[in-house]
Amino acid sequence: MQFISTDCVQLNQFYKKNKDKARAKPGDLMFAALNDHGQICAALRLLPYPGFFFLRSVFTHPQQRGKGIASTLIQHAIHTQINSAQGLPIYTLPTESAFPLYQRLGFTSIKQAQIPAELLASYRRFKQSSKGPTVMVLQP
Repeated sequence: MQFISTDCVQLNQFYKKNKDKARAKPGDLMFAALNDHGQICAALRLLPYPGFFFLRSVFTHPQQRGKGIASTLIQHAIHTQINSAQGLPIYTLPTESAFPLYQRLGFTSIKQAQIPAELLASYRRFKQSSKGPTVMVLQP
């Protein structure tokens, strides 16, 4: 397994091919896990905001799930950003099933009052469509 930074074209082709709604934009920081054949099998985006990052669109190909690829890819992206961005916090909106994964990776739940203003609209949309617990943050 190889972990790389990638671009919008590659990531969007992967999301679209797998019928995922996520779409990468040029300003996103994009990471992917490549299988032994050089094909993307998992991807994620880190959206840069002033003072923090927002971890979005973590997706693993259905045949590759349960192998630890997403958690290793998340750790790779986190360590890459810690080394280049002086330890800015990373926020995410986990689904209910992904909540334990983020806990294992060191993310903690925060109260609604602690959510950065830039993420409130995403949080509200997410709460309408999911039973996810809340916003989580990793303070490197």
